[in-house]
Parts: sequence; C-alpha cells; structure tokens
Amino acid sequence: MMTVASVRSKLFNEKRVEESNKLLLALCILFGLSSSLQKFGVFDIMNKGIIGLLCLITLALFCQRPQPKTSFLILSMTAMLHAIAFAFPVSSKEGIATYFMFAFWVLFWLYVLCNVGDFIKVAYRSRRFLWRVLTLWTAVTTVSFFLPMCYKLGWGGARYFTSFTTDSFEIAPVAFFMLSLNILLYTFDRNRVKALLFSIVPLACVFAAGTRTYLVVVAVEFIILLRLMVRSRGAFAALFAVCVVCFVGIAAISNIGQKFESATLDTASDMSVFLEVFTNGRSEFWAVDMGAFLASDWFTMLFGHGFSYVYELNQSAIGMRLYAHNDFINLLLNFGIVGLSVYFAVFVPILAKLKSKCGLLVCLLFGFMWLFNAFFNMLYVYVIAVIGMGVIAMALLSADVVSDEWEEVVSS
Repeated sequence: MMTVASVRSKLFNEKRVEESNKLLLALCILFGLSSSLQKFGVFDIMNKGIIGLLCLITLALFCQRPQPKTSFLILSMTAMLHAIAFAFPVSSKEGIATYFMFAFWVLFWLYVLCNVGDFIKVAYRSRRFLWRVLTLWTAVTTVSFFLPMCYKLGWGGARYFTSFTTDSFEIAPVAFFMLSLNILLYTFDRNRVKALLFSIVPLACVFAAGTRTYLVVVAVEFIILLRLMVRSRGAFAALFAVCVVCFVGIAAISNIGQKFESATLDTASDMSVFLEVFTNGRSEFWAVDMGAFLASDWFTMLFGHGFSYVYELNQSAIGMRLYAHNDFINLLLNFGIVGLSVYFAVFVPILAKLKSKCGLLVCLLFGFMWLFNAFFNMLYVYVIAVIGMGVIAMALLSADVVSDEWEEVVSS
C-alpha cells in the first residue's frame, strides 16, 4: 500500500532530480544549436517541439523538489491566463510557439529562483561537453562569416550577417546565449584567456548582424564577464572606459553605425520624427497599442485580449502583422494587468537575489540587459535569449564558488 512518505520518497528522489536537470540542460543546448540553423526548415520545426519539451521538463522539476507555495500560486494564475487567452479567437497565422513563450518565461524564472544549485551541479559535471558545444558553434559560425549565403540585405541596402539563421534578429539572440554559456564556463575554470577568445565570435555576430538592441545588450553582457574577471573597482572602471571607446569605434565603421546615425540626422529634429527613427518605427504602433489597451473594458484590461489581438491590431494600424516589440505593452494586450504582474513577480526576485549575492553594480548591469531588451525589442518571446539570461543569472549566483569546492560538492 502506497503511503504519503513512500510517494514523496519516489517523487523527490535525488537521482531523478539530477536526471531531469541533465535533460533540461541538454534541451537548452539543443535549442541553442537548433536556433543557429533555422535557415534549414527542419530545425525551425525542431525548435517548436523543443519549446514544448522545455515547458514540460521544467514543470516536472517543480514536482520533484519542494517549492515555495507562491510558485504554485503563480503557476495557477499563469494557467488561468492561458485558458482565458484561448477563449478569444485564435488566428492560424500565429506559430504554435506563440502559445508557449509566456508560460516558459514564468516556468523558467521560477526554476532559476529556487533551483540554482541543482542546475549548476549538473552543468559543472557536464563542463567538458559544454566546452565542445561552444567550440563547435564557434567554428561553424566562424566559417559562415565567409559564405555569401549567410548575409541578407537590410537597412539602407546594407548586407547584414545571419549565419545559418534566416534573419539577423535570430543570430543575435543565439550569440547572446553562447556568450552566456562562455560566462558560465568561466565561473568553473577561471581561464581568462579562454573566456576572452570565446567572446570574439559572439561579439562579431552582433556587430555584423546590425541589431542595435542586441549590440547594446551583448556589450553589457561582455562587461559582466569582465567584472567577473576584474575585481578591483579602479581597474574595472578603466577597462570599462576602454571597452566603451572600442565598441563605439567599431560600431561607427560598421553597417550598424548607419542605424545609430540615422537617429541623429538634422532632418529628424522634430521629436516625433526622432522617436520614430530611433525606435525604428516602434513608437508609431506603441501609441496605437497603448490606445487600444486604455480603451479596453475592465475584463480585458485585467486579463487581456488573447494571443492574436496585438497582431491584428498592428495589421490594421500599420499594415504589418507584428507583436508590440515591447514586453510590457505586448503582455498588457495579451494577458492584461494580471499577466504583466505575473511577469514581474517571477523576475524581480531574481534581481533582488543578484543584488544580495553579487552587489549593486552586477544587479544593475543584469537589470539593464533585461530592461533595454524588453523595452525596445522584446525578451520573453525569444526563448533562447530567456535561457541565456537565466544561465547568466545562475553563473553570477554561483560565481564566488571556486572549482575545488565544486569538486567536493559534485563528488558527494
């Protein structure tokens, strides 16, 4: 006869927890590699399946470790929000991944908040495998820089780097993830030369891809890596200044410089025109989207209009089927004030934990990466970028643990 004690013993079995975390790590890595190859259609299909599996395995991990009661309250609210969203008309024009992205945001950050030790232990044991993955991606991406098929005409007729993805806005989040993996591996072996060398290709990707948002975000990510390497405040300040000069200089002579320059042209002296150019047209449909939210009734203000509303609204307003390109506006329209509250409820505690563990500077750098990306581009809809942010958070939260201590931990 099964007792409560025997059920709990099977459910919270350490070996089962470790295997589940191994699967989660493997899926994250597979998603990163698959995202690098979306020019080939099979990998795009594969990614959609992996997103669903990531949600399922993360949810399963919640049943294998005791979790705070607030986590289950948040998960219940998330399930309710999705049920309400599906009650609204759903267009077949949206990809199936659209319905998993917010759920994954909630699940993944709740996982990061309470399960850092489990993930880091598995990642440390798998560090040789992770180095091979990073080496493979670096080699393949380096080769792609020399292939004409890996570029695409964009802003002003310039050629922007896509590697083996279909767009520069796909390779940039992948580069972000690979640099986050590099940061994690640096916390394990403290090899500065190796970490700096493996930073070159991700940095080159964002310069060549021409994505202004990710250029800033990955630059800050690299600054976080340097902060882990240089503990002296004075030396770090000097290094920070050098990095800013170098980044600005390289951007000025690359295609991405055209995008920054266009926002400061004399012809854009009018504030409304300036905002439209600076945000690449986002300010135009942000105004439409916020107007629609403010005109909503109390129910849709609280719980949103469902998944397809924002796309159809922007299609009607500007002739393009787009999401809001802003986490906060998109969530207000999809899941309402309750959804936006859930979004903050799972992420703000991460910032508090980083401030307590790593100090104010690192917390501000990490928070800036999130806010800048979420405001100008959207973060939660890019699953690979969410994973990258989570990997950085877990690396930072374990960065003060030296390798000798981990040898003892993982051998126990």
